[in-house]
Amino acid sequence: MTGARPRGGGGDGARRCPACRAPLLIQWVGTTAALKATVDLPPADEPRPWPAAKARSSDMDLVWCLPRQQYGPLRLRWAHTRHPPDCPHQHLTTHRCSTEPTTLF
Repeated sequence: MTGARPRGGGGDGARRCPACRAPLLIQWVGTTAALKATVDLPPADEPRPWPAAKARSSDMDLVWCLPRQQYGPLRLRWAHTRHPPDCPHQHLTTHRCSTEPTTLF
């Protein structure tokens, strides 16, 4: 099957924003109706609790849960309304670039 790519985005999906150079994680999340998520990738030891991420998000923004496994690639999970408030993993929202674009195209 030529041209197929893995759903996980190949590797761990870690990249940098072309405008602000912030570390990002870009990956397809879900198996049936997958969404492409682009989130800021904080250092592994930085706490990102669920309540703070939920407060930071808007009505049109999803919150993602990022369990960090000792082995294997990073895999985002959807954090839904019944997500445990004391979940120990990092909780991330969509990357919002702070740098103005230099070109329109």
